[in-house]
Amino acid sequence: MPNPDTFRHLDLPRVIDTADTEFVSEFYTPLLSRAVRYDRGAGFFSSSWIESAARGMADFAENGGVARWITSPILGEEDWEAFKEGMEAQSDEILKEHLEDQITDLRYDLEYHTRNTIAWMIADGLLEIRFAVPKGDLTGDFHDKFGIMEDSEGNTVAFHGSQNDSKTALSNYEAYTIDCDWLSDRDAEGVQYQKKRFNRLWDGKFDNVDIYSIPEAAKEQIARLRDDDYRPYTTPEEVNSGITLRPYQQEAIESWQENGQRGLFEMATGTGKTFTALAATEAAFDRPDPPELVVIAVPFTHLAPQWKEEMELFDIGTPTYAYGTDNPDWKVDLSKAISNLNLGVTDREALLTTHKTLSNSYFREKIQKHHGTSLLIGDEAHHLGSEHQQSGLLVDYDYRIGLSATPKRYFDEEGTEYLLDYFGGVVYEYTLGEAIPKFLTPYEYHPIIVELSADELEEYRLLSHRLAKVAHNEDADDEIRERLAQKRANIIKSAENKYGQLRSALNRLDSVDHLLVYTNSEQLEHVQEILNAEGLIQHKFTYHEDSDERERILSGFEDGEYDALVAMKCLDEGVDVQATKQAILMSNTGNPMQFVQRRGRVLRQFPGKEKSTIFDFIVVPTTNPNSELVESEKGILKKELRRFEEFAANAMNEVEARNKIGHLRIQYQISVDEDE
Repeated sequence: MPNPDTFRHLDLPRVIDTADTEFVSEFYTPLLSRAVRYDRGAGFFSSSWIESAARGMADFAENGGVARWITSPILGEEDWEAFKEGMEAQSDEILKEHLEDQITDLRYDLEYHTRNTIAWMIADGLLEIRFAVPKGDLTGDFHDKFGIMEDSEGNTVAFHGSQNDSKTALSNYEAYTIDCDWLSDRDAEGVQYQKKRFNRLWDGKFDNVDIYSIPEAAKEQIARLRDDDYRPYTTPEEVNSGITLRPYQQEAIESWQENGQRGLFEMATGTGKTFTALAATEAAFDRPDPPELVVIAVPFTHLAPQWKEEMELFDIGTPTYAYGTDNPDWKVDLSKAISNLNLGVTDREALLTTHKTLSNSYFREKIQKHHGTSLLIGDEAHHLGSEHQQSGLLVDYDYRIGLSATPKRYFDEEGTEYLLDYFGGVVYEYTLGEAIPKFLTPYEYHPIIVELSADELEEYRLLSHRLAKVAHNEDADDEIRERLAQKRANIIKSAENKYGQLRSALNRLDSVDHLLVYTNSEQLEHVQEILNAEGLIQHKFTYHEDSDERERILSGFEDGEYDALVAMKCLDEGVDVQATKQAILMSNTGNPMQFVQRRGRVLRQFPGKEKSTIFDFIVVPTTNPNSELVESEKGILKKELRRFEEFAANAMNEVEARNKIGHLRIQYQISVDEDE
């Protein structure tokens, strides 16, 4: 049964019109009372527009909602021309002058409750208004009329039509077309189109439309219209910025606080570890001895912009990039931030850095010179347990948050213990099984068994035989043993039959839709050739692309510009590819951190995404091994099967997936108990 507090509970038709629908009571109010985000583009800035646009806004604000409105200023012909000249200072002054009269009208024309709600929301930063001014070939007004609303579970409604937000419009014959992203792929596509269009407008990305913010003086004038003795809504206690946390995220924060504001969040990939950490940080500001300095350390530079974007939703402050790739002057900026805190010039600073820079001697030295309280967030904290990275985990960080779906380090008990001790243990755990299907997408899991070719098998047998001899020779050189093992592993890595199985997996898909293919550097180009031959539009995603190019690739993938991405390890951790519906894992290791992250890339929820499909390759010398191969391969295969059991355990087709690898267990004499 749909949650009555979400949009799914509402019976929204494809089209509504004023002949049969009372827009205020039957459309705006039911949606806004459930919404947490409201993006709107329409009308002229006037008391009539504000009064109409504000319908239901008190309930919306009570939800902790955040609104962005794009409208058109009321200007004379000369002022329009001045705007189109693009002089920022001049435009700001013109806006200020014209808004003064409009703001006076707000005071006298708006009824008290509406005026007070809007003034409070602007003062609290819950509502921002920007002005659109067409230019170039567009000589008229900004006359678009559309909106996007989102509820607390991410369900999104987009509407577009003839109705403007005004009293007059409500008495006209008007209509809206409505898209609901949970109803169908077409609706989801319509919602995504309107969201993308609004965001491009908001960010000023259209060449023929200029966007202007309200001048600060005018914003203050509107804020002064509020009644200081009566706020018409209360902000949610759990997140001051207006974000509604999921229940398990709030539980994680409470556990962290009870543990002295230290601890590791062991949460499945895709369950919102970043939001949880930022919300915990924001909550720490309201507790005794709040942190002055917030340091967020990410494993890879391309994750920093994602953190920065999400930080904008919280009252933490704009972070400084404190690493060289995106900020050549990071040392100067870091030194200045610490000095400003110590001298009282600023009362809070936030730094975004990398794991590598966190352990840099200059970075550590500056952090140790900070006199006040500090908080460290270690993203993908398992990396910080390595011998080198441990040096960045200073005792100077008073409060500590570690984030990882897999905090146990692979074959490194000492590193794992160091992490657990430093962060104060795992204070909250949220598993994949708990998250599906409410917060993560259900998935089908299809193991694909790949055998070596005859020539590969013969070479593999010879290398295995040589390795066995070396293993029984106490005088054998360790380097020779490692070279032989690596050479044998490369046969598995580059197995020729992977290509045929790739084609087979592609044919098993009804249609390729937002597909990730994980491969290795040796096979990447051939995989791209196969996808091209299948008529698929694809792009590689590797370490060689810079940050801007990666952002463009991911954006194109989300928007459907590419059918598939061909990726290597750089998509394992933290990269947000929510649109992914299908994955083919051609290259894997026994490292649980890697395969858990890869699965997580596919399970994030996205509009129109009802389920995900994962094909997972396991390469074996043969499905009919002799006793020698059983002896040499049993240990290796045991590690591989751990991954398969992990994937199968929560799959929609669990029995089918387990049966697929049952034959291998029998042939290689591996029981389920041996996986433990």
